[in-house]
Amino acid sequence: MKKILSLRFSKAVCTYNKWALPQRESALILSSILTEVNGKILDVGCGTGFVAENLESPDIIGVDISLPMSVYFKERFGRAVVGDCEYLPFKDNSFDWAVSNFVLHWTDVGKSIGEMIRVSKKGVGVALPVGGSVDIFGFPFPEEDRVFDIIISYGCKMDRWFIKEIDVPYRGWDILRFFHYTGTSYNPRGNITFSRHKLEERIKDMTSLYFRVLFFLCKIKS
Repeated sequence: MKKILSLRFSKAVCTYNKWALPQRESALILSSILTEVNGKILDVGCGTGFVAENLESPDIIGVDISLPMSVYFKERFGRAVVGDCEYLPFKDNSFDWAVSNFVLHWTDVGKSIGEMIRVSKKGVGVALPVGGSVDIFGFPFPEEDRVFDIIISYGCKMDRWFIKEIDVPYRGWDILRFFHYTGTSYNPRGNITFSRHKLEERIKDMTSLYFRVLFFLCKIKS
């Protein structure tokens, strides 16, 4: 799965900024709860830098599973490495904060959130699509209750959280183009496939498609 994701995001690096409108909106909303996030920051699944461009800290490092995405981020913000969210290539307490936007649903959230907490001194801020998002395609989004349990299990304090629906502003075949050009058309439930006719039936009369996104800021207890 990780090799597939790396390949798809790598191919999408040139089209991502144009098509990833829900991801960009999510980054803007996430930044609204990161006002006290400063110091040395790790952007997990940094992509092209939607979160970083909204943070004031000059000391930010990106990590992404895709080499082209990491290169793109490095050209904009100075530092980035290729890495796996579930096995971050950094020592404990290497950063003041770790942030992540629209990424962790591609991971084992228990591992990825745990890794973000491990490398952080103060806390983590996350925007994470959860159950109820674009459910016509059967993607296994994590449930918010599981996320809350994970945070509690690591002894962290939930400072603030909320859930917001973010519209996918495309209709018809542009819905499929959106997933393709953002590198997000892969479904780890490989047994779910649709014929062209079935897809046409699903998207032709679709009037609403959205991501249900959990935003949270949690602090590490000292």
